[in-house]
Amino acid sequence: MRRVICLIALLLLPAIINVSANQDDFLASTNIGNAAAPDTLLNECFVALDTDICSPHASDDLMLNWWSWSDETNSNWPDDDAKARAGELLIDISENTSTLITNEEISSEQAINNRNMLVNEQPIISLTGEIKVYAELDGHRIDIPVVMTPMTNLSESSIMYIFLSKGYSVDHHNRELSNLIYEMKPEIGFSIQANNTTETTWQLAESHLSAAGVDFTQDPYEWYVTFALFGNLENDSTNQLLYLNHIKLDTQSDRVDFDQFLVPVIAIVLAIIVIGTILGNMHKEEHGMPIISGYWHQTKTNCLVVELTTKNRRMEIKSLEVDKPWKLSSRFKSRFIEPNKSIDIELKFKQSEPTECRLNIRLEVEELGVWTQFLSISSNAD
Repeated sequence: MRRVICLIALLLLPAIINVSANQDDFLASTNIGNAAAPDTLLNECFVALDTDICSPHASDDLMLNWWSWSDETNSNWPDDDAKARAGELLIDISENTSTLITNEEISSEQAINNRNMLVNEQPIISLTGEIKVYAELDGHRIDIPVVMTPMTNLSESSIMYIFLSKGYSVDHHNRELSNLIYEMKPEIGFSIQANNTTETTWQLAESHLSAAGVDFTQDPYEWYVTFALFGNLENDSTNQLLYLNHIKLDTQSDRVDFDQFLVPVIAIVLAIIVIGTILGNMHKEEHGMPIISGYWHQTKTNCLVVELTTKNRRMEIKSLEVDKPWKLSSRFKSRFIEPNKSIDIELKFKQSEPTECRLNIRLEVEELGVWTQFLSISSNAD
């Protein structure tokens, strides 16, 4: 038993060490890849109460939707950031009509003209890094360690917006929306000087994500992170979209960690140990348990013959008793039986009884231990 316990401890130790070392490991990681094409427009639609979304100007443009009516409709979709974003853009949202904003411009023609002015300036920035999902408290947080370098001088008003959206959403009133934004985080903590690199970590906090109804455990698919840098170049007063990247977020790990691999291995090893122990005991019993039978003597009155055949282990008959009302004529004395031997023991009873004769034979077999074997013989009273 001690050997088994030591073996289990040795098997569990690497897993315990690994779990302790990796308890703050991220669940999943997504690389920030190449930015969207410079001619891609960012459309933000503030949808009406009937969830009628806006129509994009081109199929290649990115459409993200805002919901602003949870207070009015008792929807479980978040609406605080939608109202905040509408205030930043200085627009009056309508319950009856959806409002489309393109590259922070109400006029799509103006947005396209602004974009064309930057064709020769692209790329404006270089952004690399990862998006990491962590389990925290009862929810999740997102850390975004990045390396950001402007290729030209930017204005102080430049803001990097981080949007977390879902490809398809249904609220608890069965309303449906595509590309719904759940969380918005503006970031300004980066260098705006050309060729000056900033290394920092942006974060979407667990408290904000949980409040917005983000649950990667129950609903892990079709989440997206969008980076949208708005501002203007130095000595240019035209506010516009300088950088856009729309990334599908991995929320579940496709890695098999050592501890995850080790747990089933331990289970298999333990199963092998248990099964091996059981089979070993069965083998011992099969080759050690004696064969016991009994019959009434043909010529001797009230004499029961008990036949015992040992296998490959020495056996001791420690005691032999009979249930009432049967009574033995003399007290049984213990005796040994060598391996692979067969003996007959004659038991003389004081008289026959009409009930079944039930013997309690207490045995001890080498390496198998002590137990009581029961033998029942029909009455010879007839």
